[in-house]
Amino acid sequence: MSTSTLTGKAVVKMPSKWGDRVLRVQDIQTKLTTNTYFATGWTEGTLTQTQFNADVLAFTDQAADAESHIAGAVGLRDDAFDTVKDDLDLVIAMVQAKAKANPGIAKTIIESAGLFVRGKSGNSKRKNEAYNTQIPGKVIITADGGGHTEWESSKDMVTIINLPSTDTSITSVSGLTYGDTWYFRSKKVDTKKKTYNWSPWFPLKVGAGGRNLGGGGTHSTAGTLPTA
Repeated sequence: MSTSTLTGKAVVKMPSKWGDRVLRVQDIQTKLTTNTYFATGWTEGTLTQTQFNADVLAFTDQAADAESHIAGAVGLRDDAFDTVKDDLDLVIAMVQAKAKANPGIAKTIIESAGLFVRGKSGNSKRKNEAYNTQIPGKVIITADGGGHTEWESSKDMVTIINLPSTDTSITSVSGLTYGDTWYFRSKKVDTKKKTYNWSPWFPLKVGAGGRNLGGGGTHSTAGTLPTA
């Protein structure tokens, strides 16, 4: 199933048990530590990544003390958890804003931060588009179909570089030079019964955090091969 344009919201889905809550918070912290879409040292409102990490550590320490039945630890754990929940409200706002700005990969962005998507997605499929990420020189490419996909890149649409095929309609390319313009295209992998045309080229000026310069176009069936 291809990923659709997001209409739902990013949510935490916090468990009810304390041990599971610790694991849940730590998972979000870990996934935001080195993240394609959120640069190290991110800030959202009054919350910095450094403060978030400190608040998570305080919560996990107090949760461990409460588990060990240390006097007074339960109250301190609850207070620390309230702080983390406030932090997570800001994290959700940051992730939601990034997802809204990049609807073609919104679900990918939300899940990369350890969050979940609540609500149903729309009917729009992924498009043939390219996106810059927060990591300079790394871009995300999406195709308008699902399943096994082939990819190509070029700086002039003449000299072509074959990229590794994928099982899904999303891939990434790293090591590109900031400021260069690259062109990408994709197609579904041919089967015994069908062969597919390449999509139109779609350009991207390599930067950080922005979207593509253009896009559009769809896969089209180029014919039908005889059955075996």
